[in-house]
Amino acid sequence: MKKIFVTAISALLVVTNLSAAGNTVKGKVIKYPLNVRAGAGMKYTALLQLDKDYEVEITGVGKGWMTIKPPENTRVWVQKEYIRNGKLTNSVNFRSGPGTGYETVGIGRRGTKVAVHGKATPSGWIQITAPENVTLYIGSPAVAADKKALAKLPKFKVPTGKPLPNEELINLEGNFVSAGKDITVNGYVYAESQSHLKSVSHVFYEPVGDEDLTPRYLVMPNNVKLDKFKDKKVRLIGESYKVKGWKLPLLIVKIARAAE
Repeated sequence: MKKIFVTAISALLVVTNLSAAGNTVKGKVIKYPLNVRAGAGMKYTALLQLDKDYEVEITGVGKGWMTIKPPENTRVWVQKEYIRNGKLTNSVNFRSGPGTGYETVGIGRRGTKVAVHGKATPSGWIQITAPENVTLYIGSPAVAADKKALAKLPKFKVPTGKPLPNEELINLEGNFVSAGKDITVNGYVYAESQSHLKSVSHVFYEPVGDEDLTPRYLVMPNNVKLDKFKDKKVRLIGESYKVKGWKLPLLIVKIARAAE
């Protein structure tokens, strides 16, 4: 039977004559200030506000909502490590805020040129000018546009499920004091009951010698099921972060599988 050495775990815790232009329809803001959001719903992150008569390019319509191209000066977030000499070095998700808890609003491909603004956060996220492929949302009643032209645009279904962002993860990311580090570890995971953060569900223990285990990470499964690995050696692949006020770093798991 392996001995488990447990250390104390701290937890922190938008009316004029408007016409279609290509695959878009031009509209003007009539109810303002108008929040531009990362999703079709009031609970999605607001990236910016538009004033009266601001012209938007509408790309799609849904019940009560429209998709638009990013307005001028819209900024999104990306991990700084994937930017070099003003270009993306890998395919990345553009997000509505500085962390994986925020909504994905587009995808950047390797080699894409980006304009960076400001400094990176302690966890390694930085703002860039939103590329054209970023999709954002506004409420339909706030915009005047040609109804016949709108009818020709693509339709989308407004989601009915729980919207993003992941507020608990965002709160965590606001306390990260290091950039994310990709890691792969082999060991054991056991349920954690001391933390009041629901998303931190397990502790990862690393084998020490032949008989002992020592705690190394607090674990956030991120939609990965870990209970089936109880008392079984597991390989976890994900990102680790140091968190303000925590004695153990956080491991956000992307993949979990049995370890040999």
